[in-house]
Amino acid sequence: MAKQKTTTVEKQGTLKQTPTTPSQPFIFTRGNYLVMGAGMLLLAIGFILMMGGAQKPTEWDPAVIYGFTRITLSTMFVLLGFGVVLLSIFWKPGKS
Repeated sequence: MAKQKTTTVEKQGTLKQTPTTPSQPFIFTRGNYLVMGAGMLLLAIGFILMMGGAQKPTEWDPAVIYGFTRITLSTMFVLLGFGVVLLSIFWKPGKS
C-alpha cells in the first residue's frame, strides 16, 4: 500500500495527524468545456426549432406542423449538437 502524506495540525494544545489526499487534475480541459457548451447550445436551438410557431388548438395546418423548420432543420441542429458534444468528450488537445 502506498504511503500517504500526513499533515500535523495543532488544535487547542493537542497534535493531530490527518492524511492529505493529492489533488487530481480535471478530466477535461477548458477547451473541452467550451466545445461542450457550443454543442449544448446547438441542442437547445434544435429543440426550440422543433417547437415551431404558435397555432390555435382548434386549427389544423399541416404546413405548420410538417414544415421544413420543424422536421428537417431542427433535426439537423439536434444531430449536429449531439455530434459536437460527443466530439468534446473524446477530444484531447495537444500539449502546448
